[in-house]
Amino acid sequence: MTVTVAVWIMYLTALVLVATAIAQFSVQSAVKDTVEDQVASDPSFADAGITADDVSTLVSVVFVGIAVVYLIFAVFYVVLGVLDNAGKRPARILTWILAGIALLCCGFGGIVNQIGASTYTVNGEEYNDEVTQALEDATPGWVNALEWISVLLFILGSLAVIILLALPASNEFFRKEPTAQQPYPGQPPYGQQPPYGQGSPPNAPGPPPHPGR
Repeated sequence: MTVTVAVWIMYLTALVLVATAIAQFSVQSAVKDTVEDQVASDPSFADAGITADDVSTLVSVVFVGIAVVYLIFAVFYVVLGVLDNAGKRPARILTWILAGIALLCCGFGGIVNQIGASTYTVNGEEYNDEVTQALEDATPGWVNALEWISVLLFILGSLAVIILLALPASNEFFRKEPTAQQPYPGQPPYGQQPPYGQGSPPNAPGPPPHPGR
């Protein structure tokens, strides 16, 4: 039961990550156009040395980078979930490692990134307020909501998976050995058949008598 719950949490996390990645790809072009218009209409960007091409490249790197990372984690979660459900011991170890990375890097790191102001490097210089505000204004609210859900799943889901796979019930599940196929009644196991002509039942009838005897 504990392994089943952990596997379904992994599947749910993978589903949300794929949805968030698709959202990142789908709004990238619109966000890029909106930010470029803001840069062109606001002289403060020009005074800071930020051009529309710079911001366009930055938007592509941020949105595509997040989407690719989410897709990679989603694939690993699905593959490891299938293997965990099959009782593969190495998969449980790999799941602990992946969940730990997701918890620390994407979970807590994502919380810091969502709450705090991000710093972006443009033309070798770091910018904070202008670029961050432009990206936040141009990103649809539902995309931000999906990102928050993904971050929370990285934290809560990863913790739950790590704990569930470490419980005694999970240990018993991964200790199970596949049962050997049982032979039919009266038949020796495969590989132990007697040679031809041997092993007949003691009361088996002999050959018929020869005519004339």
